[in-house]
Amino acid sequence: MNINQSLFQILKNDDFSFIYLGKFDNIVLGITTELLKNYMTQNEDSEGKKNKLSFLLIESFQNILRYGLAGRGSENKNGEIFIVRNIEGCYYITTGNFIENSKIETITSKLEKVNSLNQDELKQMFVATLTNKQLSKEGGAGLGFVEMIRKTKEKLEYHFTKINDERSFFYFQLKLKKSELEAPTVDILEAKQIKELMENNNRFIAIKGDFNRATVNQLLSVAENNIIEQTSELKTQRKVYHIMVEMVQNIAKHALTDNNNRHNGLFSIGNYLNKYILSASNIIAENDLEQLKKYIEKLNSKTVDELNEYYKHILRNGHQDINMSSGLGLIDIARDSSIKINDLYSKIENNSNLFTIECEI
Repeated sequence: MNINQSLFQILKNDDFSFIYLGKFDNIVLGITTELLKNYMTQNEDSEGKKNKLSFLLIESFQNILRYGLAGRGSENKNGEIFIVRNIEGCYYITTGNFIENSKIETITSKLEKVNSLNQDELKQMFVATLTNKQLSKEGGAGLGFVEMIRKTKEKLEYHFTKINDERSFFYFQLKLKKSELEAPTVDILEAKQIKELMENNNRFIAIKGDFNRATVNQLLSVAENNIIEQTSELKTQRKVYHIMVEMVQNIAKHALTDNNNRHNGLFSIGNYLNKYILSASNIIAENDLEQLKKYIEKLNSKTVDELNEYYKHILRNGHQDINMSSGLGLIDIARDSSIKINDLYSKIENNSNLFTIECEI
């Protein structure tokens, strides 16, 4: 099963999901915050909720700095994961990073302490910590944890996975509810599944949701930052960026709309052996599947020169095989990819399939 199909199964109830695997820095934090603000505006969330989520994003980032392995060197460049999910209006922020085993007892003690307190006790602890100046490079008596639980009014979830005698992986999860009503349950260990999928398939970004213009632009900004960091070759950067645009626009234009008129899909990008791997998935109707499969087979049978001629032919004479805008986009992807387009399908329900195209550059 393709990574997009596996991720889609885990995230199938999510209205929006953003996953980043790599070294989390201020640039990624800024773009991620902007991405979520845009999403929350479209989702008509209140300003208060936007501000809370921004605060929690920053605090989660600070957690990685406080408790992560010292130095955060190149050997840990893919050692941090950041996940934001929205399910039925409830936001979940999950971070994961390597830590020294010697820190586990201290972190656990702080988390258990704040999880045991009510809101009044948390306020008293916050004031006492500031008054007594008990702050340190690791947040004093868990001051960051205190503020997180005061903002969310929810227990802080955590899990340690032991790697070896020196270090473990620390998963940490926050929940920001829509209201006082019950919220969906998200097992923190789903983050572990997601991390393993991303690592095993060499991906650094995945996003699921409604691929409207604002979401597409922010996604491209996050990905572009990583592409520039991983290759200095301008030609490769432009080619990857161009295919990304074609892929995500294909989702935005041609995914089946749901009851809320959203074009839901999933896009992921990775890097392996100096090649970029791009996958785009969207839901299509059962009766469109065969036509699309035949068209991709047709494109895969052509050389680059034949694809260029075919492209010109369509511009002159129109498209007989498939929707013209979709067809031209797929030709562009085929022309710029170093391998043939892989097309994969998995049934979602009786009359629809998850259609995935994947290519390497």
